[in-house]
Amino acid sequence: MKRSLLILLTFLSLVCLAQKPKSNSSAYLKKLNAELKITRDYIDKQQDNRLKEFAEFLSLPSISSLPDHATDVEKAASWLVAKCNSMGFTKAMVAKSSGNPIVFAEWSKVKGKPTVLIYGHYDVQPVKEEEWTSPPFKATRKDNRIYARGAADDKGGIMIAVWAVEALLKNNNEKLPVNVKFLFEGSEEAGSVGLRKFLEENKEMLRADFAYNADGGQSSETEPEIGLGLRGVVPLEFTVKTSEKDLHSGLYGGKTPNAAKAMAEIISSFYQSDGKVAVNGFYDKVAPITDAEKEMINKTPYDAAKEMKQTGTTADVGDPDYSPLERVWFRPTLEVNGVWGGYTAKDGFSTIIPGTAHARISCRLVADQDAMEIIRLIKQHIAEHSPAGTEVTYKDFNSFASPVKYPTDTKAFQSAYDVLTEIYGKEPRLTGDGGSIAAMGDIKDMLGLYAYSFGFVLPDENFHGVDEFIRLSDIRTGQFAYCLLLKYLGAR
Repeated sequence: MKRSLLILLTFLSLVCLAQKPKSNSSAYLKKLNAELKITRDYIDKQQDNRLKEFAEFLSLPSISSLPDHATDVEKAASWLVAKCNSMGFTKAMVAKSSGNPIVFAEWSKVKGKPTVLIYGHYDVQPVKEEEWTSPPFKATRKDNRIYARGAADDKGGIMIAVWAVEALLKNNNEKLPVNVKFLFEGSEEAGSVGLRKFLEENKEMLRADFAYNADGGQSSETEPEIGLGLRGVVPLEFTVKTSEKDLHSGLYGGKTPNAAKAMAEIISSFYQSDGKVAVNGFYDKVAPITDAEKEMINKTPYDAAKEMKQTGTTADVGDPDYSPLERVWFRPTLEVNGVWGGYTAKDGFSTIIPGTAHARISCRLVADQDAMEIIRLIKQHIAEHSPAGTEVTYKDFNSFASPVKYPTDTKAFQSAYDVLTEIYGKEPRLTGDGGSIAAMGDIKDMLGLYAYSFGFVLPDENFHGVDEFIRLSDIRTGQFAYCLLLKYLGAR
């Protein structure tokens, strides 16, 4: 069965996700949490040691999208395996894939208890080192924060889960309340290349009862959150050629096609004046926003002015028929990620007519959209809107992330909901997410598991950006929450 059909059937089978779950586990959770006091004390006492360990992990520039860092990616994978071995895991291994190495580790020493699969990624985004106020691959502690690339996304998420498991082992006679499997990939920031095939070929090894995603976050230090949806994403690069070489603008200007101008015209044609995407058929299969999803948005505080101040923007743009959160959570987009061509050196000036120009675009997809169909529609649009004298070629990345929606009628969801309620003293906010994690769709398709978000980074921590950081409070709270979650799942 084609992947697109599987995705469609998945979404058609899901019921509205925004209903508030019911739970009568408060007293029992408080009892379990009280039993973890020694473990929590241990976590606090180990903070300095763990930060030294964290700094070592963060020093490895495991940038998955840059081939020059392939060795660093491999070192980061080996570092995680060594860590899991030191904790007494049954198995810990670096597995090859068509992408970067995948780390699998397993602790399976307790019979009759469920198995929990925890996903994360150890690869990181590239950096513009000159823009950072501290070295991006040297952990810097300031104001109860750790600054480094990957501190929040997702080395911090991985280590929160790993340290929580270690704390449980150290304070429970080297035993866990459940069996645990770690699945840490090294290509998430490059589209999770190779992960789907790895999952398909290792279904038995990866079999689990519950799954959680450490690559997630909370609303604030005091407001818990569980994401109930992710958009998909598909990238494309294309090149416009108008001549065999750059030409003298005085001799050829006014009679020779200009690749940069042609590119500008093509990009402009992607959009209507009101912000809608102008590609024919782009919205045809978009699932309508349900009343319950609108209710979920209405319950989510959103301050457009505050967000624009934080981002340094001055206008709200996009399809005017939808609110900002509706656009980000449940509507598709087409974004221009980069454009280049002609003479762009920092110094000097060259009066040329560029012979080639390049652009990278990506689309965030929502329920019922098929990535390959969207790419086909965009290529058709470009062919129809290319100026005279242009030749267009494409670089297909052959990777994409499927959109995912999560049901709330599962034990995995209810357990996470109950635990976050106990840890934060209030019920989690249920939200959508405009981002994409390719692994979530792959885990659902290949393993039959919804990997619910159970991460602890906060929205302002600059993941993917300059001066990325994680708060020490994120690390502490996250460990407490994972310890309680695993104990709760083992006792239910």
